[in-house]
Amino acid sequence: MNPYTLKMSLNLIDANTAITREDFESNFCKTAERITFTFNGWDGKSYSGESRNAYVYRTTIKGYENVRFVKVGKGLHYIDEDSSIIEKATGIAHKEAEWLIDVKRA
Repeated sequence: MNPYTLKMSLNLIDANTAITREDFESNFCKTAERITFTFNGWDGKSYSGESRNAYVYRTTIKGYENVRFVKVGKGLHYIDEDSSIIEKATGIAHKEAEWLIDVKRA
């Protein structure tokens, strides 16, 4: 998956850093699947691999149907299936989430 290609297929606003709530809702849907993941420090907190839990979102955009996404706050992130980070407190490896785009409020 090339996140840049996916990002460029969206209707970008705010200096190409965001999409509207309407675009988000038309291209992504929340599933019942949950995932435990880490931001691995780029969120300013999880430097030791501290994990979070979130519902998985999927997209209908062709070529990206199998990519897992999570929404945390205004940020939409994709799960990097090739990157697992060990949480130091538990010794458990979790997938890393990478920022894709922000979602504007309605």
